[in-house]
Amino acid sequence: MICPNCGQQTEEGKFCTNCGAPLPVENNAATQEPVNTDPTLEQESNIGEPSQPLTPGQQQNQSQSNDFMETVKRETSQFGAFFVKLLKKPSEGQNVASSQLISGIITIVIFSLLISLGTYIISSSIGSYFMQVSFVDSFLLPLIQFLVLFGVIAAITFAGVKIGGQSLSFTDVVAKTGAYSVPFLVLTVLGSLLALVEIPLSGNILLIGLIGPILLVPTLILLERPAPAFDRIYLLIGVYFVTLLASGYLLANIVDTLLGGMMGSLF
Repeated sequence: MICPNCGQQTEEGKFCTNCGAPLPVENNAATQEPVNTDPTLEQESNIGEPSQPLTPGQQQNQSQSNDFMETVKRETSQFGAFFVKLLKKPSEGQNVASSQLISGIITIVIFSLLISLGTYIISSSIGSYFMQVSFVDSFLLPLIQFLVLFGVIAAITFAGVKIGGQSLSFTDVVAKTGAYSVPFLVLTVLGSLLALVEIPLSGNILLIGLIGPILLVPTLILLERPAPAFDRIYLLIGVYFVTLLASGYLLANIVDTLLGGMMGSLF
């Protein structure tokens, strides 16, 4: 070929052998890469790539699934830190606000699950010899009723907060109810474990663990801040009265449900 720079004959390549100037690409056939015509090689190169692009609906579903998993991981991590902090220092409950509402609700749900599981185990051990224990009557219904009980406690506490003129929202009260219930949750678990090995003090520990959310948690919330609109002593008496009425009714309902299910199964 002829070099366009010096006009001399040169061999094909990237540069002229006489002057060293670069040769035109279109005339450099030796540098062109061969075209792959083997279909098997093309298939091998596409291994690992999706056969079809995702549709907008599939992309949206995948994005929502990823967002949900990230939310679950974040809330789980936050609940772990929340639980450990309240377990080490329960008085930190006074710093809990509505921003930690989900962690408070998780604590309440776990508490209700453990108590309901305890009622199921006890009723199963008592009635296993002469009757069939219903899972709905001994676990599912008590679970719903204990969740309702925690909701009633939070609502009564919130009413006391408003009567006293304190500046707390309902979500603040729910989050604080879960926060202050952490040590009583631990006591309930400890009492249940001691009951399994027949330790005499297990009943007292369980009783404290159950009474705590009903009486002590509203007290701790109401005593956090001054109540300018109403004397807190009378406020606590009123909250105790209403809370004991509501909790007594719900607990009696749970016992009636258990006994009714056992008697129905017996007869």
